Amino acid sequence: MALFLKVRKELGRWRSKLSSVPWMFLGSVRRRDYDSGRPHSVRITLGKQPIADDVAILVIFPRGGIAGSTLATLAHFARNGMACVVVSNAPLREEDRETLGAVTHLVIERPNAGYDFGGFREGILTLFERGVKPRMLFLMNDSLWFPLRPDCDALARCREATEDIFGFHLNGVARWGLRRDYVQSYFLRFSPRLVASADFLAFWRDMPLIDNKHLVVRRLERGLSRHFARRGYTLGALVHWRDVIDRLLALDDPDKLARLFAYQCRLNPKEAAMLQPLLDKGWSPLRIRDALAGPIRAKRLFASFPMMHPEFVLELGMPALKRKLTIQYRELVRLGLDEGFEPAVRAEMRL
Repeated sequence: MALFLKVRKELGRWRSKLSSVPWMFLGSVRRRDYDSGRPHSVRITLGKQPIADDVAILVIFPRGGIAGSTLATLAHFARNGMACVVVSNAPLREEDRETLGAVTHLVIERPNAGYDFGGFREGILTLFERGVKPRMLFLMNDSLWFPLRPDCDALARCREATEDIFGFHLNGVARWGLRRDYVQSYFLRFSPRLVASADFLAFWRDMPLIDNKHLVVRRLERGLSRHFARRGYTLGALVHWRDVIDRLLALDDPDKLARLFAYQCRLNPKEAAMLQPLLDKGWSPLRIRDALAGPIRAKRLFASFPMMHPEFVLELGMPALKRKLTIQYRELVRLGLDEGFEPAVRAEMRL
């Protein structure tokens, strides 16, 4: 069964790669076509919130109305002195447009070209075209529950950070024996130095619009960080992938390790193939961890930190959780770790 799942996943990975090939050439064509139609296809509604020095752009794809947690996110940005721009990658109902307009500076509706990065691009171009050049710019998509707690200080820590591109998690991908870091794109903060540079607007203006998720991750999520790093800009995040590995290898609580291993086996069949045989042999959690230290260091095990056991993710200071990861928030609720969460977030987790 494990072999079947591994083969199926590998075939799916190659199908994704092959389907992305045409978009290596079509992205620029798609961008030019989109830009020629922007005056007619993009709808901009001026909201009631005044502009501010720092701006947050939230990209949404509403299904069945605006979630309470989305409004909580916007309220949190506003409490932290930021003007909010919502970019919807789908048409809004009139009542939703009015709801968002009451708590934002701009509401932008656009065709869903280029997924979240297309939405980020539209928000940035619209601001600059209207003469708004933020001091500091935040980008976020609605795949996250954020903030988890009303008293969250993540935005303050992002503002205080000295790096030019800063986010919640700095990931690293090995290629040709080298580890290449990038800031995960569901939350990005750009420094005043970068926002004011010609490099910044040029990246978004010339960015291809890619309707292929595999290539969006490679060319844009990872590519954005590397594009600016090559030009001398710095990267950082609240949680670094090396911190995750160090914490795992230093963890000496066998009960917590046992929960991590059991959860990971349910989450990821590929990683279960490494863990489950040792669990079946009755090895202690500490012995398993030490035996698998090599794959952990190489990021072949526990490869995706935001998807890991919620207890571990929260302890490392991650201020957000992914919305669609049912196994994660079911485990979080089961353990009572949502105590004190933002009420709208807690309610959605318990639906």
